[in-house]
Amino acid sequence: MPERVIIDTDPGIDDALALLLALQSPELEVVALTTVSGNVPVETATRNVFTVLSLLPASIPRPPVAQGAARPRKKAPVFATA
Repeated sequence: MPERVIIDTDPGIDDALALLLALQSPELEVVALTTVSGNVPVETATRNVFTVLSLLPASIPRPPVAQGAARPRKKAPVFATA
């Protein structure tokens, strides 16, 4: 029986790859995805999650996605830049 998990993410390249692997793993059942501000603003993180989901084969179930916090609770956000 697969382990049921909720993944909280700020998907840049590293998290996007991890999501693709997790969503296709027979050992995991991803029941939800949540996004937060981290490497990128939360709106970008959420858009990235939907882009990752669009890359999956049609046979892979898409978990619900919830957008979370737009900024850290205590510090100013610091975003990755090119």
